[in-house]
Amino acid sequence: MQIVSVNVAMPASVSGTARGTVNSGIYKHAVDGPVDVLASGLTGDGQGDTLNHGGPLKTVYAYAAEDYDYWRVQEGLSIPEFGWFGENLTVAGVESHEVRVGDIWDVCSVRLQVTEPRSPCYKLDHKVGIPRFAARFQRSGRVGFYLRVLSEGSLAADARVTLASSDPGTITVRELSDFRHYGMGGRSMAARVLGLDHVGPEWQRRARTLMTSALESQR
Repeated sequence: MQIVSVNVAMPASVSGTARGTVNSGIYKHAVDGPVDVLASGLTGDGQGDTLNHGGPLKTVYAYAAEDYDYWRVQEGLSIPEFGWFGENLTVAGVESHEVRVGDIWDVCSVRLQVTEPRSPCYKLDHKVGIPRFAARFQRSGRVGFYLRVLSEGSLAADARVTLASSDPGTITVRELSDFRHYGMGGRSMAARVLGLDHVGPEWQRRARTLMTSALESQR
């Protein structure tokens, strides 16, 4: 794997969204040279909505360059540059359905751990200029994924990514996304999700709800 682009943006006022004028850091731009990665995020990057974005489990957002190929070739979208989906790291050599929750990456002096998939919101519709694109993005399963920072440091475009640790028995990013939004995997997947140590509370709530519903239906 390799970092092909490092993208950042500080929050700015964005008008004309489905919820009017909001602050957002989704309009990322590529940067040259080393970028510091701290427990709070990348230098020069930020979130406009800190209630739903950022935090220790969603510090860095990554997207696969191979998934860009899907949108360009299969879906016919004209995408001018990396960072288009609002990701911090564009990574070549991996696709979302291959990445597993808990995977640990070493990039230069930084150590990162995959935590959960992205759940896109209305701001993505505005960013790409396509109505209801967030739902289309979600259905594709090519949603990218978040990472938490285990060791701070710096990284840059063209840096090699080493998979330091991966458990082939754990849940993939695609499986977790499809479970939360479409209930795929059912009760057995819910049990697996409840066994994860580092996913956000919304994923655990979804799993508990499904388990409770399954038990009640058996009464």
